[in-house]
Order: sequence, then C-alpha cells, then structure tokens
Amino acid sequence: MMSRQTEFLQKVQSAFDRVLIYEQATLQQQARSCMPLEQLQYQSMDKAKRLGLGPEHLKDLVLVELLDWFKNSFFKWVDTPECDNEDCRGKKRTLVGNTIPTSDEAIFEASRVEEYRCEGCGQTVRFPRFNHPGHLLRVRKGRCGEWANCFTLCCRALGYDARYVLDWTDHVWTEVFSDNQKRWLHCDPCENVCDKPLLYEVGWGKRLTYVFAFSRDDIQDVTWRYSAKHAEVLQRRNEVSESWLVGRILALRNNRQSTLNPQRKQYLLERTAQELAEMLIPRSGVEEELPGRSTGSLEWRTARGELGTNSARPTSNYAIVPKEEEIGQKVIRLAYSCASDLYVRGEDKITDWTSLLYDAKNVTRKVEHDWNMVYLARVEGSPDAFVTWKVDLNSCAASVDTVKVEVHSTCYGSGRVLWELGDDNGRTVSISSGKQNVVTELRNSKVLVLTATLTDGDGTLAWQHTQLFRQKRYPQSGEDLEWPFSISVTLK
Repeated sequence: MMSRQTEFLQKVQSAFDRVLIYEQATLQQQARSCMPLEQLQYQSMDKAKRLGLGPEHLKDLVLVELLDWFKNSFFKWVDTPECDNEDCRGKKRTLVGNTIPTSDEAIFEASRVEEYRCEGCGQTVRFPRFNHPGHLLRVRKGRCGEWANCFTLCCRALGYDARYVLDWTDHVWTEVFSDNQKRWLHCDPCENVCDKPLLYEVGWGKRLTYVFAFSRDDIQDVTWRYSAKHAEVLQRRNEVSESWLVGRILALRNNRQSTLNPQRKQYLLERTAQELAEMLIPRSGVEEELPGRSTGSLEWRTARGELGTNSARPTSNYAIVPKEEEIGQKVIRLAYSCASDLYVRGEDKITDWTSLLYDAKNVTRKVEHDWNMVYLARVEGSPDAFVTWKVDLNSCAASVDTVKVEVHSTCYGSGRVLWELGDDNGRTVSISSGKQNVVTELRNSKVLVLTATLTDGDGTLAWQHTQLFRQKRYPQSGEDLEWPFSISVTLK
C-alpha cells in the first residue's frame, strides 16, 4: 500500500510537472490568437487615464481586464452538460456516475468522464473533464479545474509570471506576479476576482489545509497567504510532518532550478525570501466583506458549504467630512460613475462604489456583458436592499444651507426604489429620480443621510428589477449619462 507521504508527494510532483505545458510556444500562440489584445490594452489605458495612473500600472490593469474578459466573454461554467437534443433544452440531467474516456477524449487528456441521464429523452450525456489547456481554448467550458488551467496558460501567453494554485480542499486558481507591486496577486477566473486572498476562508467559509503554487521554475507553499487563522490551519495540517514537507519543497525547487542561470536563481531566491516574509504575518480577517462563491448552481454551492456567512453588506461606515478647501469654498461636491466605478470629489478620484458608503445591505455592482450595461442592484435572491451615504459637518462650524441631488434609478415590473434625504433633526425629504432635486428644507443641519431602498419586483429575477445608476459600460462622451449620481451641499 502506498504510504501517505508517497501519495502526498506524487500529487505535488504531478502538479509541478504539469505546469511546464504552459511554456509550449505553440500553445501560447494559440492562446494569444483567442484573446482580444487590442481591446484589453485600450480598456486598460482608458482606466489608467481616468484614475490618473502612470504607465507602470498598465500591466496590472491589463490583468484585471483579462480576468473580466475570461469570465464574462470567453469561458462558460458547466453545472451539468446540455443534451444535444434541442427539444430537451432546460430539462434536468441527473448524474449517473463516472466512466473512462474514449480514445478521442483521452487525446486531450480527459481525466474522467461524467455521465448524466437526460430526463427529457432518456439519453446519456457525457461531460469529459479535459486537462489539455490547448483543447480548453477550443471547448471553452468546464468547472474550476478547466478555468484555472486555461487562464494560467493565457497569463503565460501574455508574458506574466504565473502560477497554478492547488488547494487541497478542492479548488484551483492562478497567481500572477506584479512587477510593479513586487508581489504575487491572487487571481480567480471563476469569480473574476483579483487580489482578494481571504475570499475562500472568510467569504466562502473554507477550512483550508494545504495550498501550493506551481510555476515553470518554482514551487511554494502559499497556504498562509490565504488564511487569517494560521494556528487553526496548522492544527488541520496532519497528512505529513511540516519538516518533511519543507524538505520536499526545497528538493523539488532545487532540482527544477538546477539548470537556470545564476542571475535567475538569485532573482528567485530574493523573491522567495520576500514572499515568505510577507506570509509570516497573518492577514486581518476583517479587512473587507467577502462574498460566498458565485459560480455553480445554488444547490452545488450549498452542498460544498461555500455560500459563505456574510450578509452581502459592503459597509464602510464612511462619513463625508468637509475638507479645508470645501469649507473655504462653502460647498461639497461628489459625483459617481457606475461605468467607471469611480467617485469624483473635487480633484480627488476614488475607485470602488463601496469606498464612500456609510451603510448598505444586499447591494452589488452588476455588469451585463451581453447588453453592455452596468448598475447597482440587489444581490441575487434578496427581497430588499438599501444603500446610504452620509455627510457629517460636526468637525467644523459650518451647517447645511442648500442641497442639490441628482440620482437615476430604473425599475421594471413591480420593482420599487425609494430615495430619501434625512438629517440629524429627524427631517426627511423625498428625492425624485431622473432630475435635479433642490432641497432647502434641511437648512441648519449638521448631518445628512441619503438613502436608496430597493424592494419588490416580479418572479425569480425580482432582485434585478430595481437598479441604481444604470448606464452603458463604455459610454462615449455625450452619448450616455456620465454621472448618474451627484450631490452638492452648500454650506453656511
């Protein structure tokens, strides 16, 4: 019988050997031919210009655009395979079991084939789990294994130093080294997420044990990057001893790097030392609200325990406090573009719609790639939601004189959005969508709170029937509403 150590080592060795396939020039060229490189570059340069970022940030911005394109335009998630019979579209397919691949499927390294029975026609539907990244560029579908496999190839094809990451608790993703930031960035193509390493432990509720990263010339135990609970993780790591594991990693790394030139070896040594130092300090588990898993059917995510425990509450408790120049000018101006996910306050540009929120519940930013639209909406399945922004003048002698508010919300069916502006004296004014509201009833206030409440809607898509700040994802100048949310507070 194979010992536990031998089995463990074989799993690690297999993954380490496997990543060498991404170095094949023909595969990299094939991947580049699939990617809209000019579009990714244009979108990245446009974003850099809007955010005031220099050219040193461009490569990281392209990576973010690549993730978005891969998730929303290129690859498809498969819960259960579709039946070839067009009359069976929408009919349930039930898993029967696994079977061996055919010779044609084996050519593209199908590790196994899942067989389903179509309840519409009774036929067997096959779902080969292909491992060859070149073939995945053609079929463009699968689950997390296929996604990470193909996405890592795409990253290498664009010249990124990329690693395939294997989580012992059944997930895989990619890491990409940022030359600008001098650190590894977590990239999960299934979730369209970049640099949120606590997603799995904090967001999904995973109990991590071992997480390894594999590249063409390195292997690393990166478990500690993905956990804020190092002591708890260490207690669960009982398959092999830690000293044995460190020895095996060093041996594998040294063997792979034995043919490298001295300059590359020294570079990797210094980079590894920096990475290990970074992972020594546990991350804060309350850095941010992180969602449960979004890919896969609700039943599948529930069965895996990856829905997470948070309440979709992207709360920052941020209050807008007047700056000296705003007090001098006697006005606070703030505007938000959902297309750019950008606030503008005077000369300041602030990214991420959640960054200036006072409070929110069950609200998310939704991108419709097929319709090229973007907006804030309720989290899928939630019956209601709210979002608030707060202005607090208690730090200065000024008080509110006049408020000008313009907000744009869109409703479908029975969906309703209620806008209200209130103050610290208990006064409330209703705000109309689609026009500028001039509010004088809240004079002499020290605190203002603007609230949008989203309710109702019809059927299973009710959550999508109440939308805030809907606009084109890439609007042309003058073609669409540039700032669907703006507020101006005149002080006295």
